[in-house]
Amino acid sequence: MSQETPQRANEQAAHRFLEQVDGSGFWKSIDLRFCAARNGRRWVNLITRGFLDHRTPRSIPRLSRVDRRDVRAWQVVRPVADLPAVVRGVAGDMVKLRPRSVRYVDESGQPTVNLRYSFSELAVSHQIAEYDAWSCHSLVGFGSSIFNAVRQGGHDPFELDSMIRSGPNAYDGLPDLVRRFCARPGGLKVQGSTTVVELIAPLAARFDRESVASTSEGVTVALRAASDVFVAKAELGWTLGTPGEPLRHGSTKLVEHEWEQKGAALRSQLHVPIRKSDDTATLFLLIGDRCADGVSVPLTGSNPRMRAHNVFDPSGHEFVKRLRDETWRNAKEFETAVGLLLFFLGFQVDPLGAKKGTGDAVDHLAHDPGSSMILAVECTVGPPDGGGKLGKLIARSDHLRSQLPDHEVVAVLATNRPRAGLSEVEVEKAARDDVVLLAREDLHELWIAAQSGETGGQVVRRLRNQLVEDRLRRAQRPVD
Repeated sequence: MSQETPQRANEQAAHRFLEQVDGSGFWKSIDLRFCAARNGRRWVNLITRGFLDHRTPRSIPRLSRVDRRDVRAWQVVRPVADLPAVVRGVAGDMVKLRPRSVRYVDESGQPTVNLRYSFSELAVSHQIAEYDAWSCHSLVGFGSSIFNAVRQGGHDPFELDSMIRSGPNAYDGLPDLVRRFCARPGGLKVQGSTTVVELIAPLAARFDRESVASTSEGVTVALRAASDVFVAKAELGWTLGTPGEPLRHGSTKLVEHEWEQKGAALRSQLHVPIRKSDDTATLFLLIGDRCADGVSVPLTGSNPRMRAHNVFDPSGHEFVKRLRDETWRNAKEFETAVGLLLFFLGFQVDPLGAKKGTGDAVDHLAHDPGSSMILAVECTVGPPDGGGKLGKLIARSDHLRSQLPDHEVVAVLATNRPRAGLSEVEVEKAARDDVVLLAREDLHELWIAAQSGETGGQVVRRLRNQLVEDRLRRAQRPVD
């Protein structure tokens, strides 16, 4: 049997991508971002990212190109009708789009990237291609190293970042150019990164996970969509379960509900009624024949502390508002919410920060009754190490350990800022000193865990695993 050639494999992947997205009616434009290096009279690909967009070509914001002698980055916006030609060019040898063409084959005529098609659901890991947190069809290819691609063009790869930093419309090197101009969150480095092709077709509707809540009467879920073209073909499905009884299923078309324009997105809120005996609820967001998102909703009946709290704070509305406050001003309210979250998780909580006369103390002490672990918790609405907060937490935790040799003291810093907004230096400093850093997303996961009845003992295992993983990661990191 003859072995499949790279060219043939790329053509098959391209065909699958086009088969899934061409003619679907969701998208009107393809927004292409190129970054290429000179090789003689040709321009060879470093990164190509194409986003299928529901807006018309005229509505797509334009970016100023980066134009250097040996490296360039530019944007081309075309009607979606041009998608087949673009895909064939990427899978073949060249994309011919003004003001210049980009090559995808090496000097021997072999493909420089190996393409594959995939559909990445928002409900599962989708590290391959990400588009504004939507589920997406993607055609992705990784090729030779960027270092080699630049060197083969006769240039010094170590000078590439300097080229990008100099001249008009400068960026802070290749990683910054790739993140901001090419809209690739992970960026790319000259050394250690490969050339990339990513064509992305988002199914732009999803759950707002931070606004999913349950009561004894039902589950309320918020949804977001980029355009009414996605709402028109979407439906919400659900599965409810009562112990000892068959699962119950239902669905509703999203277009039958009210949607409101908020910012750049459409938003809606739906309510799914449940029985008091239900202990599970799983929701699915379907667009055509694809599951674009899914979420399992823990029902609050399994946590008596939350049930009692919700008598006075229906659905935990005030608690959630304080935990997720995005103004970054209400430090005391955030601190109170973190203590309450730990209480919901079964910890015995001493809110030292709310007491007078406790001296130089942490904000909370939290003890798991089923173990010897004590959490020394500091809360902040600012940067993790703002005002030397990390150093102070480490010193206070060390002092606590010296006074409680029979207990396991774990330092925890909780911030209501998203992890993407945290400084890498601060994150690394926390990990190096065995401080568990809980960002906005981590606190949300713990809130979900509390709703499902997770105990302090289970959280203790989570924290221990996080500390072990951080230590292993540091131990395995290559030494410069």
